[in-house]
Amino acid sequence: PSTEGPRTTSEQVGLGFPGADEAGAIAAAGEEGRILLGPHAVAEALRAGRREVQVVFLSVEERGERFREIARLAKQRGVAARQADPDLLETLAAGRPHQGIAALAGAYPYLGLGDVERIALERGAETLAVALDQVQDPQNLGAITRSAVAFGVDVVVLPERRAAGVTDAVVRASAGATELMRIEQVANLADALRRLAGAGLEIVGLDPEGEADLSAADLRPPVCLVFGAEGPGLRRLTRELCHRRVRIPIAAGGVASLNISVTAGIVLHAIRHPYRTDRD
Repeated sequence: PSTEGPRTTSEQVGLGFPGADEAGAIAAAGEEGRILLGPHAVAEALRAGRREVQVVFLSVEERGERFREIARLAKQRGVAARQADPDLLETLAAGRPHQGIAALAGAYPYLGLGDVERIALERGAETLAVALDQVQDPQNLGAITRSAVAFGVDVVVLPERRAAGVTDAVVRASAGATELMRIEQVANLADALRRLAGAGLEIVGLDPEGEADLSAADLRPPVCLVFGAEGPGLRRLTRELCHRRVRIPIAAGGVASLNISVTAGIVLHAIRHPYRTDRD
């Protein structure tokens, strides 16, 4: 009989990364959004079923209902749920918070070319889309995505270049909402806006210099809301493609502008819960 002691959990569980540079592969997987950290991100990925979850890691040092719930969801999806020692979780998390839960997933399932128009045609007059013009902060993209899910947005459109994509940081910032949202990453945002306009959506840009206040704009589907980058705002061509531009009035003497994710939440709420007076 073998005299070796039991192997550690991290030795028993293969991570499935090809090549010798496992640390580099893990880092790359995190940048690609393939490592999901924390109970929210992992649970939403398992519930949504939109992308492959290859294995779920649960800390051997933790117990509780959230761990049992993740294990149940994994079993329902036919995904292996393994106990993992702290070293393995720390390797996967690379210093990021994980709360004792992590998963290795497939690539994020961006929509394909033409999917956005198909969604717009299917949803018709109810279509609500969001387009982001070079939003680069992962925290902002995550927060906007969470608001988009909360207020029933049908699709979010992102440019491929000079913009945040769905990375591990974005998944965490959205508390897993990225797993529920349909997101398209496009080579040319201007072309995407033209296609959405052709599908019958009004293209409305949020701009501090917009011609109408949000309270008077009467925004309603079918519409695509366009939010600009942190600082620069909407690019010139993007502004030109908007059918109109709307601003959020800010109290005199207050802050100069609002964070883009705050702006998105305010506007989406205004569309889904429009304020009406007795005279309306």
